[in-house]
Amino acid sequence: MHVVIIGPYVRLHPISRFAAMEFDDQSSSLSDMAGRNHAPVVSQLVSIGKKHKQIEHAKILYHIEELQCFQPKGLTLRRKPINALRQRNYLALSYTWDPSDYESKRRGRYLVEKAGSKSKEASEVRDCVLNRALRYMQHKRIPLLWIDRHSINQDTCEGDSCELHLWCRRKREAVEAMDIVYEQSKHPVGLLARPLDDQNELHLLGQVLCGHFVDDQSRLADSVGAAKWALHILYEITQDRWWTRAWTFQENYRGGPRMKLLIPHHHSLEQSKRDKKIFGRVPNELCISSVRFFEQATRLCLALHDWTARRSPRVEHEIQGVLWAAGRYNVILPRLASMTPIIVADVEARELGKPWDRLAIVANCCRYSIRLNSAKLKKEGQSLSLSMLAMCLLNGEILNNAHPDEASTASRLATSEFLQEFMYSDFVAPRSQRLKLTYNKSCRLADVELTQDGVHTRGHLWKLGRTIDTTTISRCGRPFCDPHGRLKPRQRRCLFLLKRHLQGLQCSVLVAKLENLLAKDARARPDDEFKSFSEYYMYLMATEVAAAIQGGEKLRLGSICSKTAEKGAEQLEYRGIFVLSNTGDVGAQRSPGFVFTSMQEGKTGSEKQDNNDLRRHVSLGVARDAFTPGKVPRLWTRRWLLGMCFFDGIGRDDVVFPWPRALGRVVRKQIQ
Repeated sequence: MHVVIIGPYVRLHPISRFAAMEFDDQSSSLSDMAGRNHAPVVSQLVSIGKKHKQIEHAKILYHIEELQCFQPKGLTLRRKPINALRQRNYLALSYTWDPSDYESKRRGRYLVEKAGSKSKEASEVRDCVLNRALRYMQHKRIPLLWIDRHSINQDTCEGDSCELHLWCRRKREAVEAMDIVYEQSKHPVGLLARPLDDQNELHLLGQVLCGHFVDDQSRLADSVGAAKWALHILYEITQDRWWTRAWTFQENYRGGPRMKLLIPHHHSLEQSKRDKKIFGRVPNELCISSVRFFEQATRLCLALHDWTARRSPRVEHEIQGVLWAAGRYNVILPRLASMTPIIVADVEARELGKPWDRLAIVANCCRYSIRLNSAKLKKEGQSLSLSMLAMCLLNGEILNNAHPDEASTASRLATSEFLQEFMYSDFVAPRSQRLKLTYNKSCRLADVELTQDGVHTRGHLWKLGRTIDTTTISRCGRPFCDPHGRLKPRQRRCLFLLKRHLQGLQCSVLVAKLENLLAKDARARPDDEFKSFSEYYMYLMATEVAAAIQGGEKLRLGSICSKTAEKGAEQLEYRGIFVLSNTGDVGAQRSPGFVFTSMQEGKTGSEKQDNNDLRRHVSLGVARDAFTPGKVPRLWTRRWLLGMCFFDGIGRDDVVFPWPRALGRVVRKQIQ
């Protein structure tokens, strides 16, 4: 069983019972992995991450452009391909192939039209699954159904790496693109099986979903006894098989805010259900927003966890069970954190017939543009868990390589525990960004290579210099309130005052850059689209610097260090403005001497493929080893520093983030 620490809370992750079908080392420690393959962990990561073992995570859109959907006609499902990039009005069904304890195994009532012919065959999908899906479609007037059992050809070789047959390659491509099916659908639906049978259960679930048990301070607002009964109902619902599968986890995750959960109920509750708008009006089903269910269930669990009275082992067990199944990340995680460690742990904890599919599922959920060739890695006998870690790092995830060594012994940690402990988790999103965790998801390095020295990447290194106390900036003089542009008048005035202040400090480059930015913004309209990611990011940072000036916070100027600068020396002219606001825990950290920045537009793909990529941006305060001419700078993580950077005309340089020292100790231990 995995134990994942999330702030003050603990989530217990049971190891998949399917893991025995293929060797799966998810519960092994890093020390075990080093011993099993007779190689240090770092050496294994470098070997796994070699270029020839990487695959660009490009989804072939042929399957999306000719998505095999079905149109119900009586008891027959007639095949009707659609272009799901344009036509999204279809139901994408999320269910389990194996029946729940609450479901009948009977099948064969429905006939399905075969691909490439008008002949029909009895469906292998359980009758109760299709009954519920078609009833929902009829009520919502949804014309088409997508269901993996019939929409993806299952008549292929048993192996997952066959290259001989076209149909085997097509199936693999279709499975890899399944996340897009749920993301594109206007109607993704998850079928839960545990029914609600009485009025009390219906009432308590309604109270949970409406947030009546928890107040605005996240404390219990109702009787503890009723809250415990409500918790028990949530626990019963989340014991369903649907919550235990890795593929349904992906389907729910990519379905996003459109995802609906259907819960069957006794026919006697129909009128009571209709009296509560939150449950919808689908006959014999409670129709619930997945996001609402996750959020309110999590809030109740955390409120009960914080309840000061002594809790019984049963209550503790049920709290952990519900959080494991339906924990809402934006409630559980601090706003400075990365979501990657908990996504990896959640996928690991769920059942998979083929454990190596875990790489693709995590890549889909985290939107990774690089994945690894699992067939090649399996053939080499590489570690699945270290392959997961290597994939995360190749896609730019940042390790805290300045992690205090005494805080953890890396050799005893499983890979998911190592990520939880050593993933950088002090991100600072601009105050204008409402979805902090979503912003953090894009904070990734670009052009990564794994080497024995550490994680190599490219970007710009800035040396921090003069500090500006913005409370000393003169507010006197002619008001600057140009109403034009994307920036608000008060933001433009703050940047104008900063520009005037910098003129007195002889910062000619920054003055010229700010003048150009303000002039360019004045020519734009508030609703104009940004021409590029760099233009949008500069606007975002301009609003952050303006907010810092308005709040009287300190700024720090930076000069770029670059081997491409004049005469190969460090360029001392200031070109960067960084905000030293004390946000969260990072405010207590020592101010760094350097900042590493990097930015990369996401790969957009083409009409034929989706590259599953994100825009990336890094603005990380770092310490730097002593400067040695001709050597790649070695950087150590400190704190996140947002700011405006003007590096046009100066190329990116190589840097390396050395491996965390604790990981290095695992290496030395295995060599001895």
